[in-house]
Amino acid sequence: MFIKRILRPVLILTLAAFIFSVAGFGQTRKHDVSLSYGFISIDQLTDILGDVPAIVIPLGAFSKDNIKYTGVPFLTYHYSSNSLFGFGFAVGGYNSSGDLNIGGGKVGDFKERNYIGAVELDYHWVMREGFQLYSGAGFGVMFRRGTYHNADETDSVSKVLPAFHVNALGLRLGRKVGFFAELGAGYKAVLCAGINAQF
Repeated sequence: MFIKRILRPVLILTLAAFIFSVAGFGQTRKHDVSLSYGFISIDQLTDILGDVPAIVIPLGAFSKDNIKYTGVPFLTYHYSSNSLFGFGFAVGGYNSSGDLNIGGGKVGDFKERNYIGAVELDYHWVMREGFQLYSGAGFGVMFRRGTYHNADETDSVSKVLPAFHVNALGLRLGRKVGFFAELGAGYKAVLCAGINAQF
């Protein structure tokens, strides 16, 4: 009974993906270049969904408060030999700033710059002339450079952290040059939109 409930939706989704892939092929691409701007970075999402984790730096242990985030710009390049699958890289980053607190009181401030480089893979479910639906994923590294002020002391800390992104659904409108929007989670933010060129 349990297996039937799971197996039926999986079969329907697999069949739909196959039909969309075959019926949706109408445009070709070899080189795919995108310039995007994302909203709600992974740090901001963590902040929204729960408590901001405490940070420990040489100056001591602090909590972050009143955090401001920039958007998340990215430059992406993918190569595709068959138009459906693409493989490439992405580079981008974002900044954050705010207050440093101890015991609920402000004792200083901070600024962090995050630079990201990643390799990516995408799959186009629908590839029609002027209309595309796709998904993708990426993995890379994030270099974080933070400057922390506490009274008269200042400390700079650098970290290398893993970075990931899952693009649940992307929509592209246009021919050689088009507009796209993506919904996902990770280094490119939750919502991402921009311009794309395929040639």
